Amino acid sequence: MRQKRLDLKLASTFDELERAIEALQDFIPTLELDEDLAYRVILLASEALTNAIEHGNKWNQKKEATLSLVKQDRRIELIVTDEGDGLHWTHKNPLEEKNRLSHRGRGQYFMREMADEVHIDEDHCKLRLVFHCSS
Repeated sequence: MRQKRLDLKLASTFDELERAIEALQDFIPTLELDEDLAYRVILLASEALTNAIEHGNKWNQKKEATLSLVKQDRRIELIVTDEGDGLHWTHKNPLEEKNRLSHRGRGQYFMREMADEVHIDEDHCKLRLVFHCSS
């Protein structure tokens, strides 16, 4: 099967983040995914980019974030990188009462719950999410 891919390089600004999300929303329909999977990919790509720009690069416009989204056969791989010091993952469940009012950690929880695989490199500056699809 033919590979479909989207590669983005963006400065760590809100405008660039919005541009990336628009590009994702335009690209996802070309993958012919079911509605649920399309929603999960866009949501988690948006969350991963936001984390890279906000927490990794700390909105430093001189630092770049990248997104690579590839669909080949029945597999989608999403890779997001930043140039920061690395984001350390929490493993708290935002649904637990003690965490319900926290404004941090929900995105990481969603990634663990909504992606089929989650991989983080050693320096915590590269996140790879894998989704398995039926078509």
